[in-house]
Amino acid sequence: MPKNKYNINQAIILFSLAMLLSTIGLESRNLASLSLFWPSNAILLGLLIRFPALDKPSTLLILFLGMFTADILYGTPVVIAMGLDAANILFIATGRWVLLSNHFTRGHSRRLQALLHVFPASLLGAAVCALAGAIVSEHYFEDELFQAWFSWFSEQMSTSILLLPLVISLPRRDELAQLASALRESTVLPILALVLTTITGIWVGGGGSLIYPLPALLWCAISYPLFITCFLTLITGISEIILVAGNVLNIQGKDDLFRIDSLSSARLGVAAMLISPLIVALSTASNKKLVARITKRADYDFLTGALTRSGLASKLESLVTPRHRPKGFFGAVFVIDIDRFKNINDTYGHASGDYVLAKTVECIRQGLQQSALVCRMGGEEFLVIIEGISQPRAFLLANRLRHSIEENVIMLDGNNLSVTASIGISALNINNVNSLDESITRADEQLYIAKSSGRNQVRPEFVL
Repeated sequence: MPKNKYNINQAIILFSLAMLLSTIGLESRNLASLSLFWPSNAILLGLLIRFPALDKPSTLLILFLGMFTADILYGTPVVIAMGLDAANILFIATGRWVLLSNHFTRGHSRRLQALLHVFPASLLGAAVCALAGAIVSEHYFEDELFQAWFSWFSEQMSTSILLLPLVISLPRRDELAQLASALRESTVLPILALVLTTITGIWVGGGGSLIYPLPALLWCAISYPLFITCFLTLITGISEIILVAGNVLNIQGKDDLFRIDSLSSARLGVAAMLISPLIVALSTASNKKLVARITKRADYDFLTGALTRSGLASKLESLVTPRHRPKGFFGAVFVIDIDRFKNINDTYGHASGDYVLAKTVECIRQGLQQSALVCRMGGEEFLVIIEGISQPRAFLLANRLRHSIEENVIMLDGNNLSVTASIGISALNINNVNSLDESITRADEQLYIAKSSGRNQVRPEFVL
């Protein structure tokens, strides 16, 4: 698609989305009051962060025009619409600056940095937006300035805390499978606790009832992926705000006894409460990534990317458990050794030898199915485990691998470092990790025979 046409399509989508979201907010307000729920600012800001291709200088103008069009179609006077939508754009511009600012944290990806800045971005964005909105409200609606500012601030603050993390954490297409897998392995107990505590808060009432769901939300934060936690906090927060607005949840008694009304109080209370699960969810996600990085370093050989011995044991442990393999695990074991590898190290140096190892493992991987396990046993010796393969097919595959290694041209600094390999094969039938050792020993014996018989050949333990 031509770049100009692509940009036009983006502009049309942003304009339409801004108009749609503004219309949703307008449906919950009239000219005498603010919207009960104004999703436009937080969602549009989150999209600019989540999709950097949308984050352009012209975007704010397009969003303003979309909001302004929705106001005009709804019957808002032109001057009032311009003032209100300018306040909305100020929220987006201020929030974007804080979310991507390097003054708070450094060295993080765009999405993670933005998530860490959600609270200050919501706070500052809501304050700036509320100031502009309050001036418009005072001038045209004759609202008291402080009350108008506080109403704007509480609505923008709570809506941003509710929606912004959810939009920023939207999973990429390549993350959907991991998200689905995490959900399958999760328990529903935290959600049940969340429902129960919310109902309890409605029944008991009072100011403290707003935070009744907090322990359950924290449980959700350590049990579910970040996106799911953000979704649950959104549902909880909106539910509480609607219940307060509908006088179903009574949190402070008569409003005339307090400086702010119960709805504004509820919004701020919800915002203050829901930032905690977000922080816990971010900490949990960061810890999981750190553990995964450490595990990868322990389970995978840095040079070749093949499994280490400990990594192989972990993989097999998960494969042979009754839940995954009730009838055991059978197939074939290849022990592959690069012929005369010491000569390469002695002649060209260890750096060249490392290059040969990496290129040879790459060649081995290309000749195997994705489910095959490749492990570096030490030095130039590698172990391959293939599930569900018959003995004749194992021999044919090993021979094809040997030919591929022999024909794989490895050039470095003008030197031809191509190698050959010898392969020993044994059958594999295991019900636990320990029984693998016997199969490896038999394959290793066949490898020794291949080496002593002239190298560059395959030796199976079985008779074909």
